[in-house]
Amino acid sequence: MTGSPQPQANRPSVIEGPTTKVSRSTSWLRNLSRTNLATLILLYITALHVIGLYIFTKGFLLTRLTIPHVSPPYTPENLAPVPATHSKAVIIIIDALRTDFISPHYPQQKSPYHHGVLTLPSELSLSQPDHSLIFNSFSDPPTSTMQRIKGITTGSLPTFIDISSNFASTAIEEDSLISQLLAHNKTLGFMGDDTWVNLFPDSFDLSHPYDSFNVEDLHSVDDGVVEHIFPYLVPANQSKWDVLIGHFLGVDHVGHRVGPNRDTMRSKLAQMDRVLRRVVEMLDDQTLLVVLGDHGMDDKGNHGGDAELETSSAMWLYSKSTPLKAARKLDKTITETWPEYTFPGSETPLRHINQIDIVPTLSLLLGVPIPYNNLGSVIPECFSRDLKVLEAATRNNAEQIDRYLEAYGDESLKQSLKTAWDKARATVDSTNSPEKSINTHRHYALLALRHLRALWAQFSLPLILVGSLILGLSAFTLVALYVGVRNNGINWDVYARLALETSFTASGIAGSIVGTLAGIYTANPLTAIKVFITTAAIISEIIIIFPLFLKVSIPQSFNINRSIGPLLLVAHSLSFASNSFIMWEDRVVLFLLTTIPIIYLIKALSAPTAEMRLRIIGLSLALIVVIRLVATVTVCREEQQPYCRVTFFSGSTPVAPRWVVLATIPLALNILPRAIGITLTRSKSLAGPAPFFLGYLFRGVLLSNAIYWGLEYLETNSESIGLSESALTTANFLKLWIARFSIGTILGALPYIWFISPLCIKIGEKIINQENNKEEVKILGFANSFGSTYLLFLLIPFCLIHLTNQPMGQLTLSLLLISILIYLELIDTRRDEIILKNQFSLSNSPGSFDENELNSNSIIVKPIFTNLIPLILIGFLGFFSTGHQAVFQTIQWKSAFIGFNFVQYPFSPFFLILNTFGFFIISSFSIPLLSFWNISPKPFLKIPLINHNLQFFLGFLIYHNFITFSNCLFSSYLRRHLMVWKVFAPRFMLSGITLLIIDFSCLLALTIGVRVTAWKVKKTFGCDSI
Repeated sequence: MTGSPQPQANRPSVIEGPTTKVSRSTSWLRNLSRTNLATLILLYITALHVIGLYIFTKGFLLTRLTIPHVSPPYTPENLAPVPATHSKAVIIIIDALRTDFISPHYPQQKSPYHHGVLTLPSELSLSQPDHSLIFNSFSDPPTSTMQRIKGITTGSLPTFIDISSNFASTAIEEDSLISQLLAHNKTLGFMGDDTWVNLFPDSFDLSHPYDSFNVEDLHSVDDGVVEHIFPYLVPANQSKWDVLIGHFLGVDHVGHRVGPNRDTMRSKLAQMDRVLRRVVEMLDDQTLLVVLGDHGMDDKGNHGGDAELETSSAMWLYSKSTPLKAARKLDKTITETWPEYTFPGSETPLRHINQIDIVPTLSLLLGVPIPYNNLGSVIPECFSRDLKVLEAATRNNAEQIDRYLEAYGDESLKQSLKTAWDKARATVDSTNSPEKSINTHRHYALLALRHLRALWAQFSLPLILVGSLILGLSAFTLVALYVGVRNNGINWDVYARLALETSFTASGIAGSIVGTLAGIYTANPLTAIKVFITTAAIISEIIIIFPLFLKVSIPQSFNINRSIGPLLLVAHSLSFASNSFIMWEDRVVLFLLTTIPIIYLIKALSAPTAEMRLRIIGLSLALIVVIRLVATVTVCREEQQPYCRVTFFSGSTPVAPRWVVLATIPLALNILPRAIGITLTRSKSLAGPAPFFLGYLFRGVLLSNAIYWGLEYLETNSESIGLSESALTTANFLKLWIARFSIGTILGALPYIWFISPLCIKIGEKIINQENNKEEVKILGFANSFGSTYLLFLLIPFCLIHLTNQPMGQLTLSLLLISILIYLELIDTRRDEIILKNQFSLSNSPGSFDENELNSNSIIVKPIFTNLIPLILIGFLGFFSTGHQAVFQTIQWKSAFIGFNFVQYPFSPFFLILNTFGFFIISSFSIPLLSFWNISPKPFLKIPLINHNLQFFLGFLIYHNFITFSNCLFSSYLRRHLMVWKVFAPRFMLSGITLLIIDFSCLLALTIGVRVTAWKVKKTFGCDSI
């Protein structure tokens, strides 16, 4: 189905035909080749996306206002409001210690794996209720470790964008418990999670940090803490420190690796119980023990969001000699405001506090000022032995929060709190009723926290509007370029050069003028640069878009083939206005994706031949079946319960089902390579390098990937399987080197062999041409020279993404690749149908027309936007069916450690990106197959394949651009919606990151895949792609 366009006056629009000439550019752009020009267009679009997303993100994803003030130290002139009860403290953080792990009030369905294992806190609370206090502490989302450490040291609230810093912790410069302790000449010791030393560099006199991101390692960090903490607790060494901080990671890593409902969790909690018993035994009378979890974990062991199990973290305070609370019962007027919390499934409530309440409480108990930015309230039990002490502590806490609010400077916030503050201050002069002062000052502190949680920080509406404008205009810029490239046919490069030259020149001049004026007005060069970039981006978009509206034509008739693509894009974009549709987007995508093959199935009856009808029906049904099969694999959002069942993992544990682990071996050895081979055999393209590439390299890499995850499965289930320590060590060694072999082969051998290999063709038998009596050579695979060669290139990124996915993900990836091959054959058959119909309509003698004499290789069909939609939606389906949702909890951290035992930059974040966005990348790399598949070269002639590829790339970006713009639009419009941070903001982040990743993927596909494939064909047949 290839050949150069044949000029015909009455040729239908679906067939490539002649084009009108446009004025040629005389700029430097005229020297660019067509491939480089197409690359420049994609680079320009990528730049627009980066600028728009950056500006919008700066306005939408909130950052907390940090006041750089510091609470003044206590001096003889500035006395402490209450006497210190302890001179020393041991603070132990057990990462991901959920409330029910230490609570004496278990859920009705008690788990043998994490209930009744770490029992010391409940035992001491029962035997010494005045000295031991257990709380459920609410961890403000996002529930990631760095944000929670900030919370428990500064008493401040995290912001949504903070979670992006979790891999790269930056130093805390605001006032904190750590800085206050140092200001009062306290000696600090630390051991455990190295996030602490990144947040507080040069703050610890005694420091023993350990890498925190190796979730595969369950014991090294914990063993390191144990190794160092106990020597410091020996009486002879207790004078060397005032505060010890130990951060254990094992419980969190067990949760990530196997979940909370496994023997491994019971063993880890038992170890923590033994550690705490020994710590309590070695404590002296002047030391306060604080044990807390920085956050909880869900039933899969994950965290990061705001689900109840993730925000329910444990806190335990213990004092050996000095009682922590009053032995007598306090007046009900005071205690009735102390909230309680009943853990899901439990029947008995537990005292409830905010996790940040530990900051003012610990500050006053140790005799240091409360940090300036603190928003927590003192835990009243800890000061309840004397009402005057409780009143002084509560009042001092409220006054500190009021000072912060004054510095914060939000008049509407101060006005809304004025009544509560006036009422609290009115009780200060009343010496007869400390209860009123306690209650009113506590009420003010809690009310301020509630208002600040709601306010959080201010959105920047100008930045949101400018960012949205650039992203919205970039979508229409893509439409204008798509239409211009399509309408100008083989002269598309002339149009593109002129459009880019005009756009770049005008936007550069306008941006320079406006940027210079902004720089003069503000006297800030950085502002001038920002204004220049923003103005230039907007002006360049407007100039390219403007001609689009000069020739707006409304279709005279409805064509479902052309219209269904844009209609599905509109439907998908509008779905983001509803939080329910976002929650169930995996089902929305399935519905949209099956729409097109169903339409093809219905229209198959109009195909001109019986063979075509049967082929379209069979391929459409096969595509629907594979898509539906893939869609059965999923993980569930919290909001989808109880109407969703997790199939990606086995039961309630984050481990693949055993049958899937076993199935990946024959899938890698036989099924997937054979499916690709059968597809190539149809066009006789299983020739040249294809048999070796598929039969040995591709098969070997897939097998290595499957074995890697099989060994991972053995390690994860070592206890139930009964593997010895030596067997585990061997399995880990093999796993690491198998992964490294795969990585080396994929990144080295596969690209090299593909690049140096010839086309997937084979010289067949020699035949004599009866017309001219000349000898000719039959070339097998000629008809799919472009498609077969590019398909081998596509398999390179597929192998890398295959490695980063767990066994069920490998299964769905394989099925999705098969679905792409089915769709390519379906589109090829549909193009044959179009060509046959049009040739028949143009035939001079329709009555004697013989379709067997039709040479479909002489005509090439114009691309249409609808052809792209299944490939695009397969990318979305791949995201959901490989175990992901638009929530942080579904990030599969295991992929960051492929080939390594520790976090290794840049590989760890790179593999994490491939795991999360893998099939969006495959979808991007698959685009050229739509224009290459079964398109024959025309020896020594030109065919418009660069033109068609560029059209498809632009159409692909149009879809994702509108999806991102829609998310920006609705998330900003609904920025005060109850679900904005739980639903809308994560979905916007997903679409924004996806857009940038597919921009980069399209650039790689064009500059490497398309360029080299076209070069190989030109080198072999002299056929030039234009």
